[in-house]
Amino acid sequence: MNKNKRQAIYQISTLQALAGGNYYGASTMKQLLAHGDTGLGTFAGVAGELIVIDGYCYRVLGDGSAVEADPAEKTPFATVTFLRPKEPMHLGHQATINDLQDVLTQEVKARGFNDVYIVRLDGRFRRVSARTELEQQEPYKPFAKVLETDERRFTFENIDGSLIGIYIPDYLNGVNTSGWHSHFISADRSKGGHVFGLEMEEGTVIFNKADRFIMDMPHNKQFERGNLTASEDEIKQIEQGTE
Repeated sequence: MNKNKRQAIYQISTLQALAGGNYYGASTMKQLLAHGDTGLGTFAGVAGELIVIDGYCYRVLGDGSAVEADPAEKTPFATVTFLRPKEPMHLGHQATINDLQDVLTQEVKARGFNDVYIVRLDGRFRRVSARTELEQQEPYKPFAKVLETDERRFTFENIDGSLIGIYIPDYLNGVNTSGWHSHFISADRSKGGHVFGLEMEEGTVIFNKADRFIMDMPHNKQFERGNLTASEDEIKQIEQGTE
């Protein structure tokens, strides 16, 4: 890859559209991988969390297990990039996800906090708290309502794996989640989910900073004519899930 080439982060649809219940598949896994080998998202019908790593797409099922997705499966919302090799940064023990995010945010501030970042963190975790969702059927209800009934949570202990994290600056809030949003997959690719809590023993992280943000809008009437606003509370619930 040309080292001087600008790095793009590619996104399908917006978080507002997903929050409102637009779960119609807008791109296949094969099409998604043409734009990046690392990222996260969800599947059509919000049928599980999506993790893209090393050029493969994985779906997290209701029991927390992960399976490789078929290239023809579709996504209504995803964000990916081609991860460029960088000098990894070593991190020591992080007691909580907030502690980890504080460390990562300090690095973002030093690099430029108005840019978009995708990071890959490989580490050893004492605990990862994660979630996924069960597949929905039409008529689709808002995502916050899905989480009230069809969110599934699980905890993995003493596990090696990778976090794929995205940092979105505040001015893009709603287009995606401002701040940090992370998905986990185990080193053996057998389990994972959307992360809302963790304790990490140690790890290494690679930062990829993007100076291009490309978004493909879905071609469906729900997107073209729907309400694409979501309250801060709705977005927070989508990120944190149910209590």
